[in-house]
Amino acid sequence: MGSNQSTRATHFHRHEAGKAMEDVSEEQHINISNKMVERLVEDAAITNDTGAGSLNAKGDYKEKIFIEKLRCMDDKHTERCGLTVEELNALVTRLEMRTPHISNEDPICEDLKDKIIDCYDMTGPSDIVKCWNIVGAFTQCVQDASSKRLEARTAREARATAQRTRRVARARAHLATHDDLTDD
Repeated sequence: MGSNQSTRATHFHRHEAGKAMEDVSEEQHINISNKMVERLVEDAAITNDTGAGSLNAKGDYKEKIFIEKLRCMDDKHTERCGLTVEELNALVTRLEMRTPHISNEDPICEDLKDKIIDCYDMTGPSDIVKCWNIVGAFTQCVQDASSKRLEARTAREARATAQRTRRVARARAHLATHDDLTDD
């Protein structure tokens, strides 16, 4: 680059009120959006805050940048997926209304789970084999609880199927009696 080539100024000049905007050539005029102005103002405010002399100024600046990035990512995700907190709450309400028969069951094998955690906390990485018996007991407890729940569910479904079968049989019998009465 030689000294004969033109360079663009990196600072902004405020136009005088009396001077018309048409007088400014296109090369000297830069259009920026309102959003960009807001970001520049926020950046200037953050820079002024960090220049105030706090010891953790650089960390605060980085934290503000990360928070702003997270906010932007959240906005983009919300915009792209169309999900808001209100919509999620409405979805949860609809699901709860549709599934009232599903109950929250108590956790299973809670005492063995605590024993496993205690065993792992007390033993070193090389002695984890010592917890093998407790892990086996926990596994057996979970399998037993799963089979009990499956048996209970199967029994409930069998009762519901039998009840439906009885209702259908009664409805058919009632319909047959009603048809016999109307044919006479």
